[in-house]
Amino acid sequence: MDSVSEFFSYICGQARCFVAEGRALPVCQRCLGLYTAALLTGMWLAASGIWRRGLPARRVFLSHVVMLVAAILGGLKVVDLGATWRVLCGLWTGHVALLWLVGGVVHLRSLRSCEHGPRYGWRRRDEIQGLVFAVLLVALAFGLERAMPLGWGVWTGVAMAGAVTLLTVSVAALVALAFWSAAGCLALVRRGARSVR
Repeated sequence: MDSVSEFFSYICGQARCFVAEGRALPVCQRCLGLYTAALLTGMWLAASGIWRRGLPARRVFLSHVVMLVAAILGGLKVVDLGATWRVLCGLWTGHVALLWLVGGVVHLRSLRSCEHGPRYGWRRRDEIQGLVFAVLLVALAFGLERAMPLGWGVWTGVAMAGAVTLLTVSVAALVALAFWSAAGCLALVRRGARSVR
């Protein structure tokens, strides 16, 4: 087992992997979808600037809940409709996870910076962009298996870049949350010290 496959073996069961250039990819179909979506969603958020606007509206939230429920049913193998379904479940999970991690941090920051609630939020055109992006992810699910001739190195690189993207955003979100929590606790202690005087 090469070092890349060994690395991914700690976070992926490596069953039902696509084959490229005669070699199985180091991640399963679902994880390939997860990391591909994390990478593509990160690129989309950065390029569009939507990441600055925090969390999407309720109707987008509801569509993401539906996506995650379907992905959970796929992940638990309650519903398994084949390779395309497994990839789609991964794509939805990676997309929603990255979008809400980034949006959640921005939303929390906006709550801390003003007294009357967040100043940010998705606009109608952002929702339309998000819908188009979700449709493109579905199209990608149907075409991913046919794209394996791009090569083992390309798809392994995509998986690695997506994993790094997801890890980086997760760590940044945790650090931001810890920082804002510590700052909030410090503010409470200061207020308490002032009230004692």
